[in-house]
Amino acid sequence: MLVHGVAGSIATSWGSLPEHLAEHHRVIAIDNPGSGRSPLPGGPLHLDQLADGIALTAERAGLERYTVVGYSMGSAIAVRHATRHPARTAALVLVAGFARPDRRLHLALRIWRELLEADPRLLGRYLMQLSCGPAALAQLDSADIDRIAEETATGLPPGTRQHIDLALGLDVRADLPRIDVPTLVVAASEDILVAPSHSDELAHGIRGSRLVHVQAGHDAPAEQPAAISAHIRALVRQ
Repeated sequence: MLVHGVAGSIATSWGSLPEHLAEHHRVIAIDNPGSGRSPLPGGPLHLDQLADGIALTAERAGLERYTVVGYSMGSAIAVRHATRHPARTAALVLVAGFARPDRRLHLALRIWRELLEADPRLLGRYLMQLSCGPAALAQLDSADIDRIAEETATGLPPGTRQHIDLALGLDVRADLPRIDVPTLVVAASEDILVAPSHSDELAHGIRGSRLVHVQAGHDAPAEQPAAISAHIRALVRQ
């Protein structure tokens, strides 16, 4: 079960990671409310509802136990799911995730929200600068950057503001000691949006978890799909 983060979707968050995982596993990805084909609710988003949505989706797909892969804010959703549905959670994978936003991430999210309303074109460049690792950016020329920034800005889902508001108020640190399933924490070593220190916090809080690093920016699933898939396969084979 794949769960994306702020302003993500099944189509935009994962790169080729689902295809790599599908070589060995059944893969189901979720669009959070306000993304992809999931409608935006009338009010604010609530973490427990998103966590329960994982279990509901799995039930509809006929799954009793499953591994939850949370990316970015999806990691906090996955953590909360594991505490609310422990009997159904076989394992956890937390990729470039965070338990709560620190001052730097809080500031980045607030700027994101302000640019969303004031200057969407500039927002596209801002998000590229935050999300792409150095190696990924080095492969792009100015025209590529302009094009991708424009596509990023125009392709943001309607629930982006609600996603940001949810992320700004998240804090699942108290949930971490309650997790009692095999857990893999994947830190993106070049991530300047969700710094690797957030992964350190997740790994420190979850007893027996394994912390690995991949050389990537925040777009780690797209930049390092083979490496992340290999780490996930090693976890579920235990």
